Formats: sequence, C-alpha cells, structure tokens
Amino acid sequence: MNLTRWLPLLGSALLLLVLSGCNFMMDPKLLMKTPELSSDKETLRSVINAELKGAVIRPRDAADISSIRVVDLNKDGIMEAVVFYETPMEKVKVHGLILENRDNTWIPKVRFDGEGQVLESFELKEVTGNGEINIVAGFSSGEKQTQKGLIVYSYTGNSVERILELPYNYFIIDDLNDDGQLDITVVSLRKDQYTTITTYQYDQSFQELAKLQLDDAVSGYYNVVHGNITPDKRGIILDAISGEHSGYSIIIVMEDGQLVDLIPDQSATLKDYQIMSGDVNDDGILEIGMLETPRGWEYIAFDDIPWLFSYYRWDPSNGLTFVMQQYMDLEGRFYFNLPKEWWGKVTIDIKSIKDEHINFIDIDTNATLAEIRFFSLAEWEQFKEDWELLARDNDKVIGFLSHTDLRVNKGEKEIKR
Repeated sequence: MNLTRWLPLLGSALLLLVLSGCNFMMDPKLLMKTPELSSDKETLRSVINAELKGAVIRPRDAADISSIRVVDLNKDGIMEAVVFYETPMEKVKVHGLILENRDNTWIPKVRFDGEGQVLESFELKEVTGNGEINIVAGFSSGEKQTQKGLIVYSYTGNSVERILELPYNYFIIDDLNDDGQLDITVVSLRKDQYTTITTYQYDQSFQELAKLQLDDAVSGYYNVVHGNITPDKRGIILDAISGEHSGYSIIIVMEDGQLVDLIPDQSATLKDYQIMSGDVNDDGILEIGMLETPRGWEYIAFDDIPWLFSYYRWDPSNGLTFVMQQYMDLEGRFYFNLPKEWWGKVTIDIKSIKDEHINFIDIDTNATLAEIRFFSLAEWEQFKEDWELLARDNDKVIGFLSHTDLRVNKGEKEIKR
C-alpha cells in the first residue's frame, strides 16, 4: 500500500497508521501522484514530446513509475536520458529512446526495440560489474496470468545491445551471494505445478549461479520482496496464494552457492488472510506476518474475529522469531502497532464489534487501555475534542482514544494520512 507522509502525534510506544482506500490489497499505483519535474526535466520532456509525439509510457511497477530516467549510462561524463514509448500501430509496440545532454542540449541518440505490448518494469542498474549502468526492463502482453519477458540492455555510446533475455513472472536484482556484485534472480511459475527460481550473474556473459525448484502447487504470488533476512544475509520472501484469501510465505537465501528454502514446511507460515511480508518495524530486516486470534475469541465465528497480526523474522539459531504485533483494519483504512509492553498482556474485549467499536483490554485486570470507534459525522462533532482522528470512511469517522499514558515523548509517535 502506498502511504503519505508521516506526521508526529502520540507516544513512542504506539504507532497508528492511516491508509487511504477500502481494499486491503490495494494497488499502490492508485495512490501515487505524478512527481513534479525540475525545470531541466521539463526542458527534457519538451524535447522528448516533440521527438515522440507524446507517446511516452510509464512502467506498471510501483517502485518507480517515473517515465524519464537520467544517468550517465556508459560513464563517459555525458548524462543520458532513457525513456520508453509506444507505437500501437506498428508490429513492435514498445520502444526505448536514449538522449544525450551535450552543451545543455538534449539530443536523441539511439532508439531500440522492446517486446510485447506493456512496459511492466524499468530499472537502471549496474548488473555487469564493469561500472556501466544497464537498462533492465520487463515486458508483457498485458494479460495478468501470462509470463513476462525480461531484457537487460547495454549501451555502448552508439548502439544498444541485448545481453540477457529471459521469461519471468517476477525478477529480483540483489546480491544474494554477497560478493559485491549484483545478480538477477528470476522466479518462473508453472501455475498449480511448481516454481523455478534461478539466479544469474554476469561474467563476460550472464551465467547461472544457482537454481531451486519449489514443488508447491501454487496459483501465484501476491507479494514478492527482497532485502535483509538477517542483519548479514540478503534474501527473498515469496508470499504465495493458497486459497481465495489465504496464503503462506517462503524465504529463499543463497548458502554455499546454492539457493535454499529456509521454511520447507508451508504450514509453518500458513495464514487465513494474505498478509504482505516486508520491513514492518523499520529495522532494516524483512518480516513475515501471521494471523493471531486474540485471547478469548477462540470459539467465535471466523468472520467476526478482530484479528491481531503478529510479525516474525528469521533467526538462524531459533527459526521464526516474534518481533511485533498490530491490529489491522481489513478494509485498509488504518492499522495500529501495539506497544511492546502490551505483547502477551493485552487482548481485545469479547464485546468488541468490528467496524463499530474495538476495545483493547488488559488480560489480567480487564481494564480498557485504548479504544478504536466508528462514529457518524454527527457523533464525531460531539466526541472529537477527546478522540484522535484516524480516518474518514464515506459517512463514518474512525477515532482513537487512549486510557493510558500514550502521549509521552510526543513527536516520536506518528500517524500517516
């Protein structure tokens, strides 16, 4: 989910986040704004629009949706701009254009072909290890379930060469073998049969470093992230679809030159909601989310339970290790990170009703520690002096009230709007 800027609010022990929208698995691109261009880029855009008749396209990938990337590709001291554009009436429908900045003037230099009908992703990365920057692009036909095509381009100054072409469902650029040079890992899915994960690295040409086959019959992956699995080990987490709403998580790392599945038993990370893995507590290490029933709700109907989400990271000595817990609104309007001192000591009052009133209580004393309540607009006018605003949802206002001292260290607690 894409979130807006953090604004300081309550105490350091608590984190309340407000997410825009009404879908738990919302497409981040729906919440993104087109970045404002500097005057230099405005000039560049004018040159590109004149050259291409306004046919510039953006990648679907949410990590960077900018259409124009500026960098010194071949390290010759001259800046280049890379842009992709479409020609719907031609046989090859996606193309790239490289422009050079000479004497503060942008000059079209090289055009090159893409593939398919849609630009899925577009990155500029040094993946050959020679100091030059490569163009790494993913293409597709536009159909969600079809396999995509990955191409790595090398720019010589006068021409563009394809140095790698691979089919893929997902690809990751990282340094899994920790040798100081980026590698490319491709995830290829044979739906409901198996998944093949292959890592490649450049040495005169791209060579296969390692390959792993996962025999779990999954229909797809709803989330793929990469980064630190431990403080000193990079890896990939695949969040797999196992049902309409359920899923499980897979951690892949490279050990002694081989790709390894750290949790081969998928039941260990099975969850009834498709919780996305990521660095949820901003410690620089990826975590896996699991669904947890609040104490006292064990015999309540599944759909009525106000679930807690517990997050775990990988510990080489102890396996999955608990790191934090949150309450999440499944419609994506907000989530609430429980303070550390609450872990294992707090539950949700059995009289709570989702989308109406959530009471967080002390397990031993039943004392109310905090509340989240849904107000009508008229009700909110009566209560807004005492309650913190979390979110507005059509004709509802969602508020938060603390019954404990959560206002200490004001400024370290933050709320996202």
